Amino acid sequence: MIRELTKNDRDDVLEFLYHEPEINLYIIGDIYNGAFENDWQQLYAEFRDGKFFAVLSRNMSTLIYYAVEDDFNEAWFDIFEQYDFLFISTKEKLMEPIKARYPKMREDKMDFMKSTTFTRDETIDYSGIRILETEKDAEMVFDLLKTIPELYTVHRKGKEEAIQYFLHNSGENGTTVFITEDNQVVATASAVYETKQSAMIVAVGTHDDYRGKGYGKTVMHYLMDLYINHKRKTLCLYYDDPIAEKLYKKLNFVDIDRWSMLVPDDPSTQF
Repeated sequence: MIRELTKNDRDDVLEFLYHEPEINLYIIGDIYNGAFENDWQQLYAEFRDGKFFAVLSRNMSTLIYYAVEDDFNEAWFDIFEQYDFLFISTKEKLMEPIKARYPKMREDKMDFMKSTTFTRDETIDYSGIRILETEKDAEMVFDLLKTIPELYTVHRKGKEEAIQYFLHNSGENGTTVFITEDNQVVATASAVYETKQSAMIVAVGTHDDYRGKGYGKTVMHYLMDLYINHKRKTLCLYYDDPIAEKLYKKLNFVDIDRWSMLVPDDPSTQF
């Protein structure tokens, strides 16, 4: 049986998801950050023998699927296709039957990492760090990120959704930091989907014209110091290139799983 969840299911679904808290960070974050109150967020679950077997979170244009085993129930497609989604994410081992349904979508595979320790570098000056608080801040950060090809998920969300995303993942829900020069954002990084235990690092980027000045290192170190040393939370992230792997491992990130995302080759494609 698959059904939409309500706030009455909150404690039970969290207990299920916390069996793999890092892997389920996005869905747990959705629950903590208003999934049962917002019209652009919904949660569904599949039950087998009266127990949770799988969960789906829809947040704006993204679907995130999680299951305890790779026995996929095709009835989930009826739920997927209620929404004009752009992205579907899940653990790599769960993606096979899903990607067969959507041949026009491209599969991107990534390694999933976490870090629980960080040693502050006292030589880094954080005085230029700004914290995203306003719509104007979010717009300036988006203007930088849309110039970075690797951050295609931000581009395809579009400006309005990206701004809403950054503002929603602020305050108790997360932190975006940035550095400006010449009236523009030149480096940024975000910790989003913040829960009581962890947060996800995303949208790390530096303007091409300002590389080599240590700005990327500064924003990344600031978030790691804030979350690991002060908030005592685990930080997670995805990566898909060897250069990034070396950088993150120097920052004490360790691999914990493989992640997969389906994205449309044609940004105008709808499913």
